Amino acid sequence: MRHDGRALDQLRPFSLEPGFIGSALGSVLVATGRTRVICTASREAKPPGWLTQGGWVTAEYAMLPGAVRPRGRREPDGRAKEIQRLIGRSLRAAIDLEKLVGPQGPVALTVDCDVIEADGGTRTAAITGGMVALALAVRALQREGVLTADPVRSLVAAVSVGVCPLPAAGAEAPMLDLAYVEDSQAVVDCNVVMLERGGLVEIQGTGERGGFDRPTLSRMLDLAESGIASLFAGQRAALAKVAEQARL
Repeated sequence: MRHDGRALDQLRPFSLEPGFIGSALGSVLVATGRTRVICTASREAKPPGWLTQGGWVTAEYAMLPGAVRPRGRREPDGRAKEIQRLIGRSLRAAIDLEKLVGPQGPVALTVDCDVIEADGGTRTAAITGGMVALALAVRALQREGVLTADPVRSLVAAVSVGVCPLPAAGAEAPMLDLAYVEDSQAVVDCNVVMLERGGLVEIQGTGERGGFDRPTLSRMLDLAESGIASLFAGQRAALAKVAEQARL
């Protein structure tokens, strides 16, 4: 049994609250356990100057100073920049950039992921919530006639897995969706990003105290796949709820 009573293959309580920020094209508050992230998707005034074909999706990530103890800093550090690159790559994997072009030309979207409370898994929560915000923004642009085709080709979601101590059992075991207390003691720490249509987007895995073997990696990927299937269901439900409300 884990510190919070969860089974090894059990996600933390997970929720998505779409439309959390009314001024954004698309927005959602994603919560997984005590980790909460506000994700907003906005259209840029113009696409990047280097863009020669299709549209563009990028992401920014930040943690509010009060999201952690002791107080964090507002300036983006190397960790934040690495995380926002991961989020951007993950979201672009879900989008057909060639279809992110409308009658007025290419469209560039930025997904901002702002952590308001951190208890592990902030980057994976940002990817899962950022996908919903992005899909809602695309719908809004289609309604406005800015886009004529739907560029979303798949949902994308992410979760953390790892090998962590089980003090009561005097052993270590692979487990799903690490809270900070588990992540901080992990022997192996891994973040997994997957597409709903099938396929891995990215695996970030590290042996914190040495190497780990292939069977351990396979077990962690099995845990991640089962957990991400539940996250996809949550994303679909949130998007369906918004669509239903729009019809009323």
